[in-house]
Amino acid sequence: MTLPSVLVTDTNIWIDLENGKILAAVFHLPYQFFTTDFAVEEFIHPRWATLQDLGLQTHGLEPEYVLELVRLRQIHRQLSAIDLAALLLARVLDASLVTGDRRLNELAKAQGVPVHGVLWILDEMVLHWVLTENQAAIALREMLDQGARLPDCECQKRFDCWSS
Repeated sequence: MTLPSVLVTDTNIWIDLENGKILAAVFHLPYQFFTTDFAVEEFIHPRWATLQDLGLQTHGLEPEYVLELVRLRQIHRQLSAIDLAALLLARVLDASLVTGDRRLNELAKAQGVPVHGVLWILDEMVLHWVLTENQAAIALREMLDQGARLPDCECQKRFDCWSS
């Protein structure tokens, strides 16, 4: 059973949220956010200290999962060890994975791990009254203006919904 209150994230999600100027607001959602201890060094924009202060937690992998990580890395060379560690952590915690990486998303689905992206985070922020629809639309526009690679049709659906 998936624990809906636990989300394991990869690093690109945090970049999009910072670019959307909603980094602090996301921690008002009713979720616990985790990343792997492997990922800490990747957090430059935003900085790890900032995310940690806001509430992002790290979680390590037990040795048997590190061995599985090595095995997965040999099979899925297009994915980084850090991305694969996030997938394994989501599996270990029986949590959902939040990623903007298409390949990681596909692998998570193939392994039966629930997976979401930054658009889902925006939807959740509107649903839980963390952002108004207008604020979500502005944040999404900021993300896109900063180079976020998100599906055009899904973005347009949100713009249409949030502007009516």
